[in-house]
Amino acid sequence: MRLFIYDWDFITKYDLYCTMQAQGIACDLFRTPARPRIEKEKEQFLEDVEKALKEKPYDAVFSVNYVSELAEAAHDKGILYICWTYDSPALSGTGLWFDTNRIFCFDPAEYREWKDRGLPHLYYLPLAVDTGRLSRMKPTPMEQMKYRADVSFVGQLYQADMDQTFPLFDEYSAGYVAALINTHLRLPGKNMLSELINEPVRERLCNPQVEEALIRNMETTAYMPDVKELTTGSLIGFLNKAITNKERVLLLQLLAKYCKVKLFTRWKPELPGVQVCGVVDYVKEMPLVFKCSKVNLNITLRGIQSAIPQRILDIMGCRGLALTNDQEDVHTYFEDGKHLLIYHSAEEALDKCRYYLKHEKEAEQIRNNAYKMIKDQFSYDRQLKRIWELSGLQGKLPK
Repeated sequence: MRLFIYDWDFITKYDLYCTMQAQGIACDLFRTPARPRIEKEKEQFLEDVEKALKEKPYDAVFSVNYVSELAEAAHDKGILYICWTYDSPALSGTGLWFDTNRIFCFDPAEYREWKDRGLPHLYYLPLAVDTGRLSRMKPTPMEQMKYRADVSFVGQLYQADMDQTFPLFDEYSAGYVAALINTHLRLPGKNMLSELINEPVRERLCNPQVEEALIRNMETTAYMPDVKELTTGSLIGFLNKAITNKERVLLLQLLAKYCKVKLFTRWKPELPGVQVCGVVDYVKEMPLVFKCSKVNLNITLRGIQSAIPQRILDIMGCRGLALTNDQEDVHTYFEDGKHLLIYHSAEEALDKCRYYLKHEKEAEQIRNNAYKMIKDQFSYDRQLKRIWELSGLQGKLPK
């Protein structure tokens, strides 16, 4: 089997490509300076894809996340376009109904939404982890000293986004946004933004200075330099980050009063009691954090509606103890207190941290249960074979 793969900078690419090669798949990685989400570059991107597809015969075009231009190019060539979503929401744009598409969605809420709309060739598939690679990573004594902590969190706080934008809201809008944030903090696992934010509300909340700041943020974080106007979806995306920021800051500050807490992030906010470290490389360093920390936090970005985030799988794949907010899909596969720890409030998170820091044997049993489950059910080899089977390509794999 030969795949034409759109190669962009998603963090799991190393494990994904290594598994494909181990399965005997010929992988041709395609890169181009033109970007598909940039309006003025879309045409060039499509031309580059079409030209590259003429060089060899391919069984399918593959990408992580849905790309309209790839769906169009594959449809024109009469070959399959396979995508596996990695963000949420991820399904937007043209060409979704092409019969050549095979779309694998990791968020069950987004899957159900599009399934109810009648989108064909749509499948639900959680993300994956390479436990083989992770098990071979052994922290040295120096690395153990560097990464050792009672509690660690690897992820963004989105603090710079908040600091640059919040002062620009007028008094009414700032109060409205604060109420939205506080309401969601009291409703863990719920997200009502799509019901509460429409175009008239967006226009009232966002004065020209706020619009300019949010568009500038999209240019730097979403790599969309030709955005001309703010949309309702863009405001909802910002508010999801704002809720997540508050959630993460409050929990980290609470835990730091009683535990040794380390935060590994790109920016260095001032959080009393929290040791703020720099960003860690996903492949080479992040697994060492998970292995050397007694408890590893997952605080899911609110835009991910119900899926199992990649961070949870990575923690458990490292034999780490995961402490996570409640997510619908987590209960489908994992049991609280057996594979991981689930909290429904900051106070519950603190109670569980303090308990398992004092009961290492129980924590170790949970780590072992989690690792076995991840190794058996969430390997890249297993998930990719599921993709090839549902796409009708399993017969193309080497015997």
